[in-house]
Amino acid sequence: MIFAVGYGLLVVAAVRVAWVDCRRLEIEYETLAVLAGVALALTWAEGGFEAVGRALGMAAVAVAILAVMVRLAMIRRPGGGDWPLLACCLVMAAEAGMVFVAVLAVAGLASAGIYSRTRRRPFWRSRFPLAPPALLAAVTAFVVRQDMPGGLW
Repeated sequence: MIFAVGYGLLVVAAVRVAWVDCRRLEIEYETLAVLAGVALALTWAEGGFEAVGRALGMAAVAVAILAVMVRLAMIRRPGGGDWPLLACCLVMAAEAGMVFVAVLAVAGLASAGIYSRTRRRPFWRSRFPLAPPALLAAVTAFVVRQDMPGGLW
């Protein structure tokens, strides 16, 4: 029962963050903090402190690599609220990274295409809110991580 409530709260918080990002083009930090807290609590309940430490460490390394890539002008700088969003998504997707990457690639390209089309700009030349595709990918990876071969490591 507690896991069902936790996963339900996780989905509701993710939908709220994505909705606010679509409407106002900003990340709602309060709801994002609830989302991260629920994800970490579920990770701890299912895998203990070792799983939480592994998820936080992997997310920190990935965000640091992205920051270096931005600093070296290899990729475009994301919006201000996208850094905490990325960190939260990477914590949730730590156990199923390939699922996260695959869903994010498809959903991100679809979002970019839709936003380009609605703004009458050349395809994939329009900025778009990151939260909907990123949270879709992160929640998908978080939910299916138990069904992956090997489970939680």
